Amino acid sequence: MMTQPLMTLAARFDVNQVDDGIDWLFTDIESLDGVERTPEDPHWNRDINFSAGQEFRLAIVAGDQEKTDFESIEVVDCCIITRPRIICCGPDVRTWYAPPSLFVDNTGNQLGALYRIDPTAFTIHSNGVDPTKGRKITLLWNSHLIVGPYNGFWELSFYVTVSIKRNGEKVAQQRVFYFDPETEVGNGTKPPNAPQL
Repeated sequence: MMTQPLMTLAARFDVNQVDDGIDWLFTDIESLDGVERTPEDPHWNRDINFSAGQEFRLAIVAGDQEKTDFESIEVVDCCIITRPRIICCGPDVRTWYAPPSLFVDNTGNQLGALYRIDPTAFTIHSNGVDPTKGRKITLLWNSHLIVGPYNGFWELSFYVTVSIKRNGEKVAQQRVFYFDPETEVGNGTKPPNAPQL
């Protein structure tokens, strides 16, 4: 399995947004800095095509468009959930699903469908204030996940609970945000085969 460049799955939200959805972008961390998402941008919120051997980490980007004295953000808990899709079925064919997860650990062992991320493993990558757009804080996960040698389809969900602190407020606000793109490992053209029994 060939090693691929380290990429970043960026999860972006505004601390004042009414809904709990996250915008996401699969990029490198250098390209993420300074990038603003527009509704017409086709690179945001797409299905994610992984390659076997690819390594990626997570970045959480929190903004304060309404400038509500957003001061800091802390991850309370965080997890990735994978739900495998059918890879083959039909008359006289046993139905087979992709493995529980598309990810493996550092030794190549397959991970389960629920992967908990240590909330203390996030550190501040950037923290700045734009006079017109308010504060933006980027937290970067100091570990990574590895895509296994699979060919298949998964639904991937990312849930994060954060504690939001604002200047002048004694009690931090806790919010849950999530996103759930479709993911694929493989070339996107040839359907996976069932295991040989």
